[in-house]
Amino acid sequence: TVCYRNLLKRIHHVLDKKPHLSLMELAKAFKWLGVPMELDEVECILANLIFRGYIRGYISHTNRVLVLSKSNPFPTSAVILS
Repeated sequence: TVCYRNLLKRIHHVLDKKPHLSLMELAKAFKWLGVPMELDEVECILANLIFRGYIRGYISHTNRVLVLSKSNPFPTSAVILS
């Protein structure tokens, strides 16, 4: 779970810290790493990361987009305390 969080943080940084990340872009990143996933699997991983407090934001299911919080989307305290 922490690995997924760190991967999302790096993708967020590479994409110039845009608050919206397409689930398709995230699926392409997983495929590039050799772990092909369907969009539903990516959405499930993101939902778990949000639920556990590893990332702050929400998933727009109709637009297939992860919308990250503008202030501190990747809190370090959630990772340290777990």
